[in-house]
Amino acid sequence: MKKSILIIGSKTSKKSTINMLLEEAKKRFDSVLFVPIDKILIQTGDGKTGLFYKGNNLLKFDIIYPRISSKDALLGEAVLKAIQQSDAYCPVTLDAFHITNHKFFTSQKLSNNSIPGVTSTLSISPKYADFAVNETGYPFVMKLISGFAGKGVVLINNKEQMESILDAVHLFEEFICTQRFIKGKNSDIRCYVIGDYVIAVKRTGKKGDWRANISRGGTAAMLNPTPEMLEIAKKSAEILGMDICAVDLMEFKKKLVVIEVNFMPGPFRKFLGNTVVQEWLRLLSDKAENKKAKN
Repeated sequence: MKKSILIIGSKTSKKSTINMLLEEAKKRFDSVLFVPIDKILIQTGDGKTGLFYKGNNLLKFDIIYPRISSKDALLGEAVLKAIQQSDAYCPVTLDAFHITNHKFFTSQKLSNNSIPGVTSTLSISPKYADFAVNETGYPFVMKLISGFAGKGVVLINNKEQMESILDAVHLFEEFICTQRFIKGKNSDIRCYVIGDYVIAVKRTGKKGDWRANISRGGTAAMLNPTPEMLEIAKKSAEILGMDICAVDLMEFKKKLVVIEVNFMPGPFRKFLGNTVVQEWLRLLSDKAENKKAKN
């Protein structure tokens, strides 16, 4: 029973992560192919959409795992739509891509489904920012909708700083999302959701940085997930329509709240080794075997 997997890479994909994925995939799959998203040919006709690379039909693979980001928006939408219309298994969806790449929509979707979060607002005009301040107070966190890996995230401490930054943001017509700042924390908990399995990791920011992003010099260590972590992480992934993702949590008023959900999380190899990637491929391999067994 031969199994095949296609991994689609983003323009922003780290080579080290892709190499890890391919290394683990070759241990579990008979046929493995990696294709950068900007090398894919998308073709429509007769009511169908095809994905091709060097003449090969990419929709013939058993498993397709797109590792794409907001910077791949136009191609990403077309590729994910084609995958959803095929027989291939994919651990993420087009809806999830849309929602998780828009920080406010993520908060809104989860809040509407009773997932605990922090107060968030959305605006493109500086004149509405005072409303956000009234809701959260200073300091508060401002995020560019297009930001990722801790980039485009600013802590606003006072009105003067807010006005200066918002003027620059408005100049480039960037949508912004503001969130309540949880004081006294430079750490959070990342829950890697992998099907029914969850890997919990505590991230701690480097000294002097209020952000806990590993890409900005933070550290990570695995911990045993609590029932509360498991419930929130799994339910968030289910609501957003993903079998593979990362749900970031922080403690606020003695309860855990979701601060972000990642469509394309990094595996933190420096601190976790191959653990996360191995679990991703275990799930995808199991899905391929189940798919074959049903056919």
